[in-house]
Amino acid sequence: MGAIDGGQRVNDTKQFYTQSLGHWQVKEQALKRRFVVNAWLRLVFFVAAFSLPFMFFHYWSLTFFIAFALLFIAFMALVWRAGRIRKQREYVKHRSELIAKELACIDGTWIEADDGAAFMEHDHDYAHDLDLFGKGSLFQFINRTVTPQGAKCLADQLKHISCNRTALEARQAAMGELAKKSEFRQHFYALAALAAADNKRNEPLDLTRQPDLSFLSKGTRVLIFGFLLTAILVVFLILTGVLKASLLLVLFFSGLGVVGLTIKKINKAHSAVSSLGRYLQRYSHLIRYVEQNKMETPYLLGLKNTLIADGQSASEITARLSVLIQRFDQRLNMLLGVVLNGFLLWDLLVCMQLQGWYAKHGGRMQLWMDALHEMEALNSFATFVFNHPQYVFPKFSDSTILQARQLGHPLIPGAERVRNDFAFDEKQRVCVVTGANMAGKSTFLRTVGVSLVLAGNGCVVDALEFTYKSQPFITNMRATDNLLKHESYFFAELSRLQRILAYLKEQGSLFFILDEILKGTNSLDKYQGSMALIKHLLKHGGTGLVATHDLELGQLAAQTQGQVFNRCFEVQFVAGELRFDYKLRTGLTQSHNASYLMARMGLIPREDVRL
Repeated sequence: MGAIDGGQRVNDTKQFYTQSLGHWQVKEQALKRRFVVNAWLRLVFFVAAFSLPFMFFHYWSLTFFIAFALLFIAFMALVWRAGRIRKQREYVKHRSELIAKELACIDGTWIEADDGAAFMEHDHDYAHDLDLFGKGSLFQFINRTVTPQGAKCLADQLKHISCNRTALEARQAAMGELAKKSEFRQHFYALAALAAADNKRNEPLDLTRQPDLSFLSKGTRVLIFGFLLTAILVVFLILTGVLKASLLLVLFFSGLGVVGLTIKKINKAHSAVSSLGRYLQRYSHLIRYVEQNKMETPYLLGLKNTLIADGQSASEITARLSVLIQRFDQRLNMLLGVVLNGFLLWDLLVCMQLQGWYAKHGGRMQLWMDALHEMEALNSFATFVFNHPQYVFPKFSDSTILQARQLGHPLIPGAERVRNDFAFDEKQRVCVVTGANMAGKSTFLRTVGVSLVLAGNGCVVDALEFTYKSQPFITNMRATDNLLKHESYFFAELSRLQRILAYLKEQGSLFFILDEILKGTNSLDKYQGSMALIKHLLKHGGTGLVATHDLELGQLAAQTQGQVFNRCFEVQFVAGELRFDYKLRTGLTQSHNASYLMARMGLIPREDVRL
């Protein structure tokens, strides 16, 4: 019954996205038509402004100038309207792209998305073994971030699971709340995408690096105010006829001289903030959207409260910095920059305002950005929750290591996914998983591992029930040799196992996942070493899974009074063909298929096959 209900809920989710995509595609077409019509009107009024006054009025008469002004104003209004339509089209495009991505995830055609390969760490405790990054990875499937910092935040969370039950319950509640707010999540995504598009360098926004404005001493500020007062007085006296107008040139060149004294330092300061004006303006819109939305769960309220400083909203403060930077960018217009600096010491005046802003708010800016990027990561997880209404939030236990009903791997297509029940009983601590080649051992280990990563982030897992003890975990499934370090495969694996044992001794609690340990040695060595290692891990309080082809390890169940227990995957031979059902069973495997597969590939004669 649960599977039927789950399938219906998935269909409802797909229908929701399909309808939403249709809505935004209609808007996109309407905006395209408006843009084309506006472009033609713009052309018409531009031509009219420079032709009709000459055709119907006396040159340079009052009516001539009025007609020209009205037509040109209409042209400029259409230029402004074109900019607005362009922004609306960009926004709608991002909304449509997001919904298309959601449908691709549901249909299993999502592999072309950003794969997060840049975050891959081959030496990580579990990320490489569990395919968290790269093509077809968990990151690629979950990721709904658009800024470089948001993607890094999501990747860091996948690589650093929490074992704090209170914190995990808070994150679960936050994801549950966000999952219900589809409009918030999608609008936030589109606003963030617009902000990312204005990051021309496509680099993380590091606001801990502030411009060097130390050259603005108290004496410099006195000089700036003195010059401005003098300029006002000189202009007033010229207008009243007391002074000659030629003194404006003296004032102008004096201003340029004052600015020229520190021009290198001004250029350096401008380089540090250049091109951030529009970027920060977009961010201020993103902050304002979070500020304006009601949050209920403590975790989300905490993020929202981060965006308040001394009773002021972070969006207003950020917008103020954006305006200052855009004023600073006026110097890029050579003519305007020279005039402003000559009469107003513009660069120094803006630098002084920037200095005041950074002194008051510079220390908080990175906190605000971190809160937004955390919201991006949370939105990714919450979208995963929304897209999979049949999944469950894990429950926590101080004694149950792991108990799951109908546990599956979220990245395996639904039609191919086989779910299994699995649990550690009260005294059981290590499960030895045996099975023939390709029977499903490694997939099962990765299913458990990915579920622990999701659970350790407060997210849902693919199961009908999932209860576990939150603790650190580490895997050893893909040890590789390292030519640069002159390490063999066997030494690399031993180093990994040494790390697991050191973690266990240090932390006192650890869940491990080991796949075919000690592959780099002979069978007797492997058997003896594996037996001794598992006993040693038990001695230090370790719990976990061990997949192996060594059936002799099944003896550990009797030798450890049931602390080690056996589960297996079987293969069937039907009409001369292999059949895999990928179902987890109790006990040791009784089937083998290596010689059969070798015969199928022509490596050995069929008469040598041993089943």
